[in-house]
Order: sequence, then C-alpha cells, then structure tokens
Amino acid sequence: MRRVRAEEAGWQEEAVLRPGLLVRIVNISGSGVLLESPARLRPGRRAELQLTSSAGDVRPLCVGRITRCAVTGISPMVFRGAVDFEHPLTVLATKG
Repeated sequence: MRRVRAEEAGWQEEAVLRPGLLVRIVNISGSGVLLESPARLRPGRRAELQLTSSAGDVRPLCVGRITRCAVTGISPMVFRGAVDFEHPLTVLATKG
C-alpha cells in the first residue's frame, strides 16, 4: 500500500500512542504507520494508536504491533518506529 504524509491522508501529524505518549506520524497507509517518538518503542509489543482527523472529528483507534524501532536523533532523543495494523485502516479522514 502507498504511504503518504499524515496531512495528505487527512490526519493530524500528532497522534497518541496509548496510554498517552504523543508521537509524530512520518507517514501512514491503510496497513501501518511510521512514527517518531521521544520514548523507545519495543518491537513485538502491541500498540494502540489514536489518530485525529484534520477536522478533529474522526478519532479511530488503530491496533497493531510494533515491528521495528531505531534511534534517529540524540539531542533531543528521537526514536523512529513502525507499527503494522492488525486490521486495515478503513475509517479514512477526508480533507475539505
């Protein structure tokens, strides 16, 4: 599936990795997301990601598994990780 920036798909760039970690979406598709986090993500662990539409009215909860994590910055510390969704993201935000 094609990956696009969050804004191109109608999502806000900031999301919440539950239970309350704010993360930045690098890119997203129906099958997963690449994100940046101030905290280490543990591959193999279950992840619940709360998205918000650009309009702020659609807030799906995407459940999946963290597949990888790497350090991409050290000052401040930034981790980049991927989450594969258990079910395709079918609730699509629309721009406009």
